[in-house]
Amino acid sequence: MDKTAKMIIELVPDEVMHKIPFFVRGHATKGTVAKIAREYPELYAQAQQCDELQGELKEQLSKIINDIFDQKMRKHGYK
Repeated sequence: MDKTAKMIIELVPDEVMHKIPFFVRGHATKGTVAKIAREYPELYAQAQQCDELQGELKEQLSKIINDIFDQKMRKHGYK
């Protein structure tokens, strides 16, 4: 996983990550980051240029990734 993906995944609270079964966690996180890169290329490009996510960029990416995980958790009955 690259630096940008790690920074984005770190925006997901630990309690949410621990609800995802360990055997699909890698697939779920990589797939979600890929979805963000596809659907929000401008935000992903900005994140790639940062050493650390800050300010509005961090808030936007946090909302996006947590909304995606919330939808997935509800869909699969983990919430």
